[in-house]
Amino acid sequence: MKAAKDKAGGGRRSKRDGVLDEAAARLNARGVSLASLSEVAQALGLTRAALYYYVEDRDDLVFQCYRRACEAMARDVDAAAKAPGTGLDRLKAFIELALEEDRPEPAVLSEVASLPSPQRETIEALHHGNVAQLVDLIEAGQRDGSIRPCHALIAAQAVVGMVSWIPLAPRWTGEADPDFRTKAKAGALALVGEGIAVDPERALAYRPLDIAILRPERGNLFDRDQAGAMKLEELLRAASRLFNRKGVDATSVDEIAAEVGATKGVVYHYLIDKPDLVVRCYRRGFAMSDRILRAVEMAGGSAVERALAGTALLVEANVRDEFCPLAPLAGVEALPSDAREEIVDRVRGLEHGYPDVAREGLADGTVRNVDLTGVALAMAGAFGWLHKWFTPDIATPEVVVREHVRLLAAGLAAR
Repeated sequence: MKAAKDKAGGGRRSKRDGVLDEAAARLNARGVSLASLSEVAQALGLTRAALYYYVEDRDDLVFQCYRRACEAMARDVDAAAKAPGTGLDRLKAFIELALEEDRPEPAVLSEVASLPSPQRETIEALHHGNVAQLVDLIEAGQRDGSIRPCHALIAAQAVVGMVSWIPLAPRWTGEADPDFRTKAKAGALALVGEGIAVDPERALAYRPLDIAILRPERGNLFDRDQAGAMKLEELLRAASRLFNRKGVDATSVDEIAAEVGATKGVVYHYLIDKPDLVVRCYRRGFAMSDRILRAVEMAGGSAVERALAGTALLVEANVRDEFCPLAPLAGVEALPSDAREEIVDRVRGLEHGYPDVAREGLADGTVRNVDLTGVALAMAGAFGWLHKWFTPDIATPEVVVREHVRLLAAGLAAR
């Protein structure tokens, strides 16, 4: 393995760095349960026995990857906080550092619940410390007048979602463009800067879409097929909620069965196995996104107003347990191959569908001339991360929706 300069650590890369880089990529691709020590060793030209020089077991490998990701983010926040300029300049500096093009992808913190205690508590404490530092950056920007009034914690978590999702996105979109991260980073910077609306206040007067379009039709409880479909919907909703909060690998079928008051046998009456359950949860989530996109395309108002209305509904669906679509993070390569191809196609379609709506605003003068695909990727990370931190004691769903929609319309820059 060729040694390279480690920008995150500031020194020459070690064999341990190579082990953790390879492991992080495999955790992101296949999830915790399918992360194989043997495969990591083989990819690096090591024996499995040699790998034990660096890690004790798979739990230790996951722990080290997660801790390393947290430590890299802590260095980025610290470096950004010391950078010249305003608070907004420093927040942008953090995004620049976190999304450096030649940096190996960090392990996304999607399966922290799979770790045993006290490793889990260590990662949670490190991550919460990073979020708190980002909140401090944002609040400093509010004090110096460079960042507009906003809910600093929601804004900080949105940024964490962006920098977590963008390195993963090519796995879900099938993108082979070597400049993908550069374009997505530019989108994130545009989003955090001034957003997409030429006139944010006018755009924010959009007409909301009715969330009832996401509710499945209520069938006849006395019709066996319709009753079965309603039970399956409840099962998929419960599974999606648990998968989002704990991670797919950290959630057992027994837990899902208990959540709906059923036995594992009843669950398997409707499903083949756990991978089938995960695939169906993704299909359910993407079906919601498709319905929202169709509603956006048919809605009235300017292009930017329709884009904001669609974003509002996407965010609301992600913060309400009634809907709770399964958010894509780690594990796309763990899906069955035929289902993976289908899901990647659907993600790619949505990646282009929402920007196409906003792109109409370039013609009608309501949308700024920014890379809308990059902005859409960053925005997807922002609301896709909601499940990892949102609880009703932090803010109401209405506040979360408002903050995300204003972020898309106006960014964080004070005007």
